[in-house]
Formats: sequence, structure tokens, C-alpha cells
Amino acid sequence: MNILLVEDSEEVSCITVEFLHELGHQVVAVSDAEEAMARIGDARFDAVMTDIRLPGMSGIELTRALSKDYPHVPVVISSGCGRLEVEFLLGAKIPNVLMLPKPYDLPDLEHTLAQAAEVSQRR
Repeated sequence: MNILLVEDSEEVSCITVEFLHELGHQVVAVSDAEEAMARIGDARFDAVMTDIRLPGMSGIELTRALSKDYPHVPVVISSGCGRLEVEFLLGAKIPNVLMLPKPYDLPDLEHTLAQAAEVSQRR
């Protein structure tokens, strides 16, 4: 898969990029939602992974915008917040949005991306 990673922590970004490469995926990493919105129009991404807490536009705002403008692209929200809190912040359950609780390991990431691929194929 070609994945757009939105993560402002350099350490978490580096580890996630390493995991994604190990799983055979291509990844473009950016540190804020505004850059993600600019990049998603430039290339075809199979999925977007985002943190909730980002500088400027939050990951929740990014997820809402992506779900509206790119409903065929699965969005994986990676957060230390619980699933119910994220759904509360989103305001609704959105079909193309998946959760990946932090901290996660390689099998967790692999499983969530397999779910994202299924979501993408249904659209």
C-alpha cells in the first residue's frame, strides 16, 4: 500500500516508517495536517495514518476533511485516546475510519492495515 503518515513526533514517525517499510508498504511522512491535505491531492494514497494531536489542524479535523473529500481512502487514527473518546470527538462513526491504539507493535499495525485494505476494496 502507499500510505500517507501524519505524525508530528519525529521519534514515532521514524518507528512507524520503519514498521511500514518492514511490512512492504511505501510511505510518505508529513508532520502536520495542512501538509497532508496538500499531499493527498498530489499522489494516490491507499490509506492515511494520523495522530489526533497535531500542530494546527487536529487529526480529528483532518479525518473529517478526508472522509468528506476522499471517502474511498481509509483513515487510521493512531492515538492513546480510547475508541469511544475518538468517536465522540469525530461526532459519529465514519465507515472509512479505523482505530490503532498507541502504543502499537508490528502485528497490530499489520492487522489494522489489512482492515484498511478491506475498507478500500469495498468502496
